[in-house]
Amino acid sequence: MKINETMSLVLKNIYVYDIQACHYNLLIKFGYDVSNLNKDNKTERNTQIGKMMREDSNLSKKLRSTTDSIIDTYITENKIDVSNIVLRQYDGLILNKQLNTITGALLPLDLRKIFQMFISSIDRKMYIALTNEEKTVIKGVSNKYDAMNYYYTKLCRTALLGSKPGIFKNLQEIKNEILTSKKPQLFAIPAGEKKFVIFLKEYGEVEVSSSTLNIIETDDIDKVRYFQKYLLPFTKTLTFEFVR
Repeated sequence: MKINETMSLVLKNIYVYDIQACHYNLLIKFGYDVSNLNKDNKTERNTQIGKMMREDSNLSKKLRSTTDSIIDTYITENKIDVSNIVLRQYDGLILNKQLNTITGALLPLDLRKIFQMFISSIDRKMYIALTNEEKTVIKGVSNKYDAMNYYYTKLCRTALLGSKPGIFKNLQEIKNEILTSKKPQLFAIPAGEKKFVIFLKEYGEVEVSSSTLNIIETDDIDKVRYFQKYLLPFTKTLTFEFVR
């Protein structure tokens, strides 16, 4: 993933389009028997289709080239240029403008959500966003987990303030909350059933059980490492954008 380098790192009113169940619906268009595919379970369905693609390189090429062509068609028909594309994804587009034409190609390109706030990481390889329905979307962050999502939401709402003093006050509060937290659960990265990974100052990455987690001294946790990995790429963005 590489977010458009010509755009601001912080954007408002961003439109997310994609082709619903792209490969599944293309298989139907191509005349394949899909009765054995689990239509209602996305993960299982994609796993099954992935296996078909691995076993048939021609099918794989056909699905990929057709998907690429469909996206190209909508870019052309809507007169979209590079200044409108925040991110081109495999089967969709993230844009700073709404499309007029979303049907006409082999499959429709549906408007899936609207981001009221979009924040790219400083290296443009990740993003966090807040939808109009107040749901937080996190993409590109490795080993993401629910306990950290609260702070991603807080960063998005901080950006919406638009006031430099308020933004920098909130950024400092977020950093302080992480570095002074007494809740070991905040730093517990899920690693299987009732298992978690914790980064400790003296020992580095350690796998612990849920029972052990509750007795860990939070002063032994390398909280700086969590802040640097999960939040710094986005706090740097907000600092960069609002210092100018």
